[in-house]
Amino acid sequence: MRFSEFNLRLFWSQYALVSTCILAFCVSLGAATVSLAKALVLIGFLSNLFINKKKIFEFKLSNVQILFIWMLAAAVWMLISMTWSQATEITQWQYFYAHTRYLWIAVIYFQIGTRDRGLKVLRWLIYGQFLVLCISWLLWLGVEVPFTRRPVEKGIAFTSTLEQPVMTVLVLVLIWNFREYWSRLWGVWFVRLVVIAMSLNLIFVMSGRTGYIVFILVFALEIYKTLPGRLRWIAFLSPVILTAVFYIASPVFHSRVAQIGSNSEIYFKNESLSSEGERLDMWKQTALGILKKPILGYGVGSMPEVYSGENGLIKVPVSQPHQQYLFWWAEFGLVGLLIMLGFFSILFRESYRLDSEGKNSLQSVLAVLFVMGMFNCPFFGVGMGEFFFLEIAALLWMKK
Repeated sequence: MRFSEFNLRLFWSQYALVSTCILAFCVSLGAATVSLAKALVLIGFLSNLFINKKKIFEFKLSNVQILFIWMLAAAVWMLISMTWSQATEITQWQYFYAHTRYLWIAVIYFQIGTRDRGLKVLRWLIYGQFLVLCISWLLWLGVEVPFTRRPVEKGIAFTSTLEQPVMTVLVLVLIWNFREYWSRLWGVWFVRLVVIAMSLNLIFVMSGRTGYIVFILVFALEIYKTLPGRLRWIAFLSPVILTAVFYIASPVFHSRVAQIGSNSEIYFKNESLSSEGERLDMWKQTALGILKKPILGYGVGSMPEVYSGENGLIKVPVSQPHQQYLFWWAEFGLVGLLIMLGFFSILFRESYRLDSEGKNSLQSVLAVLFVMGMFNCPFFGVGMGEFFFLEIAALLWMKK
């Protein structure tokens, strides 16, 4: 009996790792594969909960990381906000599910369990991006690749011009900070080749401007960490220098950055709505809505009504304002916004409990997540959110 119980525990422990690695690979391949992989992970999570139920009842609350308590508090506040939300009940639950996707950090963290398993998950996260990198260069060269996006966006294999560059940056963070570990596995020259290929792909193939911003941000952070104290002022100049160099060297970068000014000007002249114009209008109307209910917000699922109530220019329902902080403030009030900022603060504090590779990686990932939230809603979307959650959960196991 004991032997059978041991085998059962071992099986589900290995299943948990394999299913999490599958999810780590699939987050680079689009929303459909992510949903299927998450189902596999959930089966493993629930099975391990059942097998270890005795340990769970013996578990002390004092041993729970404050991060997970904070995440649970955020979910409770969202539920409370349903009491004043004017959205339909089904919309409230749909938004609640989407907003609480961050709880997967806890699920994945539980699935991993050790540093070595965490490194395996990170490895499969990188493998997914290896595949995407190869396909991206093939598409750029004009080679037709089956099962990629239709119509084909330049160099984008499965996701979007928003998500793919950011995912590449997040993997570059892992490869760079753990370069000694990867060099032992794959060889120094292969690691260098991958870093160069991904960097060139970002600047000369990808057209996502959020990707450009976070790539330059991470580059500047690494310069800051590398240089001695008296020379760190160079890191503050590096974003300007890098932007100028990329603007001159890359036609794609040049074109996409130049569009920001021209499209924004068109919006302010009320001539038409471009990508920039839509964002500016969503931010404006959301901010006006927030001024009316700044403390408690409108409640979960209320974003479409907030935007339409301010007579926004976009006629189709706006599910989210492409700005994470305005989104939480509008739906959950200042209380919700402070909870989100607390999430960043706790994770930043947790980074100092990790080894140097884990600390530097987690801090860079948080910087990317924080800045991306100024232009999009990474917590809300399928795929991009899971990419962040996997990386954060695995890095939390890189303890000293």
